[in-house]
Amino acid sequence: MVRRTSLTVVLSLLAAAAAGCGAAHHGATGVAQPPVDASGPMMPQTQSRGIDPAILPPKRIPRHGSDRADPHAVLVIRHWLRALRAGDIPRAASYFAIPSRFQNGTPVLHLDSATEVLAVNVSFPCGAVATRFTAAGVFTLVRFRLTERANGDCHGAQGHTTGGAIRVAHGRIREWYRLYDPEEEKPGPAAIDPGNQEA
Repeated sequence: MVRRTSLTVVLSLLAAAAAGCGAAHHGATGVAQPPVDASGPMMPQTQSRGIDPAILPPKRIPRHGSDRADPHAVLVIRHWLRALRAGDIPRAASYFAIPSRFQNGTPVLHLDSATEVLAVNVSFPCGAVATRFTAAGVFTLVRFRLTERANGDCHGAQGHTTGGAIRVAHGRIREWYRLYDPEEEKPGPAAIDPGNQEA
């Protein structure tokens, strides 16, 4: 019951963030800790803050791929991205399995219903195109370039890039994890006070 309540709250916040505000910065996403950061999921992260370790993918998720990606997985991911860019959220959601796991600027969410799957797809304020696919074990690692999506608001982040680790099985996305670039995971330089030049 506690897990279900917290998931409902996070999904509500994701949907609100997708429709809400926030300036775009380099990098992607935005839940530093529940509740979500104002910039919303799959939106750029400010470099000065770095990434909250609580929202990094689990240790078992590969960060680098070297094998050729499974063409069936690539096809599913391309179809999902096409539906997302077109703003066809029900169709985009149809490419996710129920249940499935999802993490994009959040703790790992366990999606156990069509409503939850729909909510995480609504939460993407941007669309994306895939620019590179590789494989690592059962995961397909994808490099995304953000685009506008129909009925979304990318807040000027289109053209930025980010990564994801996606497990596709039996024609559906079973796991989806945001992969951050190395510079996003590290705090940026401390701000300097122009009055006394002290950090």
